Order: sequence, then structure tokens, then C-alpha cells
Amino acid sequence: MERLTKVLIKPLLAMFLVCSNLAFSGEFPADIQKILDKKHIIIAMYEQDQPPFFRTDENGTLEGFDVELGLGIANALGVEAVFMRTPKTFNGTVDLVVNKEADIVISKLSKTLARSKKVFFTQPYVVLRKGLLINRLKLAKQKKGRSTIEVIKSLTGGIGVIEGSSYVGYSKQMFPKAKIVEFLRWEDVTKAVVEGEIVAGFRDELEIKRFLKTATDQAIKLESMVFKDTKDMIAIAVSSDAPHLLYWLNQYLESLELHMTADKLLARYSHMLQNNKLVEAEKRSE
Repeated sequence: MERLTKVLIKPLLAMFLVCSNLAFSGEFPADIQKILDKKHIIIAMYEQDQPPFFRTDENGTLEGFDVELGLGIANALGVEAVFMRTPKTFNGTVDLVVNKEADIVISKLSKTLARSKKVFFTQPYVVLRKGLLINRLKLAKQKKGRSTIEVIKSLTGGIGVIEGSSYVGYSKQMFPKAKIVEFLRWEDVTKAVVEGEIVAGFRDELEIKRFLKTATDQAIKLESMVFKDTKDMIAIAVSSDAPHLLYWLNQYLESLELHMTADKLLARYSHMLQNNKLVEAEKRSE
């Protein structure tokens, strides 16, 4: 019992210190009151478009699932939503909250152990599965009579991921024999896969399905695999000294009863895919 007490006393003391520092400075707890007083909530969001979660359309309007979620949160709090799209990486969005430059992150942000060392996460509002976008020819060279599943378990060669994303860590865990190659954008990853510079691109199932829907002319070169036993939990990040805000956000998410999947998101925001396809066609013709 004495040993158990020693183990528990530090986290209990830490919780007490956090709560004692969050005394009510007004009608509401300090972390909530701060947002109400300034009449807006600053939402950190990755600078690169990530449809259907968020993007800036041809008219300069910010739209998408994460945008709607952020606007709904602001409306429920009775304040305005201010989206800060300066971070050049997904990890950079977390840094804005840590440095008190933003109140929360809503940015298709994966809930990871590494990020949880710095911030609190809400319950996930979307759960995706991890997947690979694979160059058929590069994979065939590794098969040597083995099945695709057998090859994937010991995949070698380059696997592309987005710099500063959760998939940097995920890839090192799942593909220890592969060379992990970081790219600035997902578009750079898919281009490298198509051109055979790397054997595969590693990301969530939604991005892989979205690419295959908009790049049908490349289908003959590619195949995909979704790991059904994996989870990529997308959640809102909150400062570690904002426990009441965290609790409120979880209550808000529970009230929405979202139950969103990759397929539901792609169907609901199909207009974004169509517009992106036109944009990509224009880029190829330039």
C-alpha cells in the first residue's frame, strides 16, 4: 500500500496544482472565461489543404468538415472562430497550442502518444484506418513468389510520408526494414509513387481513396492496401492547462453523434473531389 501511495501521489498532486491554478476568474472557469472575454477562439490548422477536412476554394472561402466543426464549436460558445493556418507541419499546429498562440487544434490531427506528452486530446471525432498507395511494378520486384500480404510485412525500399505528420512514427513501427522518405506534401508523395521513385506512400485510407478517385488515369500503375486492424484517431488538441475546455469539447462532440468514416466523408464532400480533379487537370496541362 505504501508503494502504491508513492506512485499515485505525483499525478494526484499535479492534478491538484492544475485545478488550483484554474480558479474562477469570472462566471466560468478560467480557461473557458479567457475565450469568452476575448470573444473569439483561435483554431490552429495546417497550411496545406486537406479536403474534405479543410481547404480554401476557388473563391477564397475556407470550407470542409473541420471548418464546420470549428464554426459549430465557436457558435456553441457564443464567440467567433479565427482559423490560424500558418503551421507548415501537423506537429506545428500542436506547437501553436503549447505556445499559447492558439486555443485548440482542429486540423485532421492524429491523436498520438508523442503529441499527448504536450497537449490534451478530446475523444476522436473521426476514426480512420492506415493504408498504402503502392507502385505495382516496384512491389512485383519484391514478391519473388510471395503473396502481397507477405511482402508488405517485410517491405523494403522507400516509403513516402508527410514531413511532421503522425505517419513518420507509424511507418517506422510498421515497416522497420523500409527507408522512410519525408515529403512536404501528399501530392509529392503520390507523384513519387506513380513515377516509381518509392515503392509506396503511407497515409490514412481516406487520402488513398481520394487520390485513386481523382487520378483514374494512374490506376494501372497503382494498387492500394488498407490495414483493417489499425486506427488513426482524429481528435481536437487542447492546452494541458485547459481541462474545463477539454471537458466541454468532449461534451460537445458527444452531442453531435458524428460516427463519421472515410467513405461517409468522401460522399458528403464529393464536390471537393470534383473541383480538385479539375485543378489537377489544369496543373498537368500547364
